[in-house]
Amino acid sequence: MKNPRILPSFLKGIGILEQIAANPTGMRITDISQKTGLPPSNATLYVNTLVNAGFLVRDPLNRKYYISPSTIDLFRNASEGIVHQLIPHADQPMLALHEKYNENVLLAFKKENNLVFIKHISSGHIMRIGIESTSRIPLHTTAAGRAILAFLPEKEVNTYIKKASFEKITSKTVGSENELRKILSETRKNGYAFNSGEFENEVMATAAPVLINNHPIASLVVQFPTLRHSEVDANEAAVEIMKQTEIIEDSLKKEI
Repeated sequence: MKNPRILPSFLKGIGILEQIAANPTGMRITDISQKTGLPPSNATLYVNTLVNAGFLVRDPLNRKYYISPSTIDLFRNASEGIVHQLIPHADQPMLALHEKYNENVLLAFKKENNLVFIKHISSGHIMRIGIESTSRIPLHTTAAGRAILAFLPEKEVNTYIKKASFEKITSKTVGSENELRKILSETRKNGYAFNSGEFENEVMATAAPVLINNHPIASLVVQFPTLRHSEVDANEAAVEIMKQTEIIEDSLKKEI
């Protein structure tokens, strides 16, 4: 699936802000250059722009750059969207699933045509699955993504499928539009999605959507390594996962 066009220079500016925010004692141009890999001259241009826009300030005594007080206030006072409200309401349900299965529990969010994990609790087992929260994962290749995709309006589903790439990630990865439509239909019917190893060979996953006003805003997923679980185990877990998504939904509805 083709990625949207972006402005790389804008991302570099954001990267500088992140570096300075992570260093509360301030940063000099040489520090910024080393951390970002930008030549000092380029780093200076970005920093001058951010100072001019009011996002950064330069201390006249130590010559270090800091996040400006106005920027701190800007983000502190930013209004919260549904994703911000979602995370604290998911805390206890995610803990409940982790205590029951002792496997990775993840909260997934749709970002354009991909999936991102915005919160996770890792398995306590020595042999466990690594989690890449920043990976760009096509929705249709995972249980977490299908749990969202299946409950989107039909027009959005059709648009997604038209742009989707059915490139095989493992031998089990869904390979055609017809196969995907059948899977999405079953997901809607069952109320949850199951993946038997289509994204990672030895990892199954079961996920349920978090629905607000019948619209999927996220999905709650548990990963089941095949070395410890069968497909029966993973599918039977759907009842408990759906129960926990209902708790999240009921809690959220009291605030929105």
